Amino acid sequence: MDIKEEFSKVRGGDKDAFARIYNELKTPVFTVACRIVRSRETAEDITHDVFVKLFVSPPTSEVKNPRAWVFRMTRNLSLDALRKKRHADIEDAEEAAFDAFACTLERLDIERAIAKLPLCEREILSLHTSGLGFSETADVVGLSLPATYRKYRKAIKTVRDYLNGGAL
Repeated sequence: MDIKEEFSKVRGGDKDAFARIYNELKTPVFTVACRIVRSRETAEDITHDVFVKLFVSPPTSEVKNPRAWVFRMTRNLSLDALRKKRHADIEDAEEAAFDAFACTLERLDIERAIAKLPLCEREILSLHTSGLGFSETADVVGLSLPATYRKYRKAIKTVRDYLNGGAL
């Protein structure tokens, strides 16, 4: 699917093009949001907000990489949600959110390991495994390509070590 072409159709009012974009990106957008905020409910809200914004105001033709633009929006909304959460009783909110998320993914050791990664590594791993290349991922998180690659490799090693019985 040529996402630039699909967004062009959406700007012209094509609801079927929007449906194709939604079907292609809903799972990766949710995954990225969920791994950042560590709350299934909040990630669902963020995913909803991303697609409402895309429908109301799709990226212009001047946006060179609409897919990266969508993930940048997802990241920004996720970070905003984390900031809002910190203003409320942070320990209780994070515990409750993490517990709800952990219950859903409890049986998946790899998800548990990813959830314990530092935020930046979690973002990079999530973005790259959701289909963005390293260059696009670097653009989204605002790091150089080598730094992004190093953090990705470190995250993979940490998860691998955890899965082999190590501690995080």
